[in-house]
This record gives sequence, structure tokens and C-alpha cells, in this order.
Amino acid sequence: MNSALRFHSNQFKLIEDTYATRDDFQRLFAREMTDLFRLALQLTADAEKAEGCLILSMRECFDNCTVAKEWALIWARRAVIRNAIRVVLSTDNATPDTINSETGPDFRLQLREYRIEALQDSLAILELPDFDRLVFVICVLERYAALDCALLLNRSPKDVNDARERAIDQVVSAEEWNRHKSATTFSSSLHSACSYELGECNWSCGSLFD
Repeated sequence: MNSALRFHSNQFKLIEDTYATRDDFQRLFAREMTDLFRLALQLTADAEKAEGCLILSMRECFDNCTVAKEWALIWARRAVIRNAIRVVLSTDNATPDTINSETGPDFRLQLREYRIEALQDSLAILELPDFDRLVFVICVLERYAALDCALLLNRSPKDVNDARERAIDQVVSAEEWNRHKSATTFSSSLHSACSYELGECNWSCGSLFD
């Protein structure tokens, strides 16, 4: 009898050491919340939908006991991607009702902790059309193969490749424009400052532009 108990105890410990538990996923989401919210926001381009996407993903991970511990973060990110696709491509473009169901624990995120203004590098991505944005984030940022992305989105590899090219062109153009705008603003400010300083000393040294 004792041998049987020890056998089952050892089996349980082996499973506990191998697979991610609910507590493991809770710690993971707490630790990676900023990055996971960034991913959800990049995919959905909407803070409220990003929150809903994270709630769905947490519930999905908490209920799963067959994920190896070393794959827990990859699984969590993939859950965010899958749920973001559901949220973005749903027929009414709304967050699934399961988020608001009373089953399972109640998760509420404090969105003030994850302000969109803090994600400046994401702004060009948020302006992409839905399909192009999903492809860009999944293929370019998350480095999924085009075929895997096509399977996730239920589209052809050609559709995915075309969307990726469009998205890259738009993001690069937006970044170049922002750099140009920043440089122009800085140059204008510098010129104004220099003009002011030169005006202050004109009485003694004249203008350098004479």
C-alpha cells in the first residue's frame, strides 16, 4: 500500500515539475504583463479589446495543465495571438461575450498602468488596417512563418505575404516621416535659439550671417 502511495506521489511530483501549473501561469502573467499587453494592443489596436484579449488568454492558460514549463511563455503569447485574432476578426468586431461571463475567476486589469502613450514605438502599427496589422505583428514582430500565419488567419500564404509587404512599407514610411518631422522641429528650434542668441550679441559682434 505504501509503495502504491509513493508511486502515485512520485507521479504527481513528476507532472508538477514538468508541466506549468495555474500558479506558474499566474506568476508568468504578473511578470510579463507589460509585454503581453503590448502584444495584445499591437494586434487589436484598441486598449479595451487588448484587455479582453488578455483576460481570455489568462483563463485559457490557467485551465491548461498540459504545457511544459519551459514552453509556458511561448504558449501564453500564442494564446494572446489566437484570442486577438478572434477579437479583431469577429463578425461584429467586438470582444467575445465569454470575457464577461461569470464563470471562472474575475480578472480586471488596471489600464492606467499600461498607457498607450508609453507605447510610442507601436503607434505606426496601430494605424495599419486590421488584416495587415495582424500579419505584421505575427510575421514580423513575433517571427512566425508565413504559412503558420496563414493557417492562424485562415487565409492564403499569398494574402499573408502581400499584407506583410504593405504593412512593412507603411510602417517604414511612417517612421521615416516621424524622423524627418523630429529633425525639422529640432532644426527649427535650434535656429530660433541661435537667432535669439545672435540677436542678444549683435550690438557688440555683429551678425555671423553678414
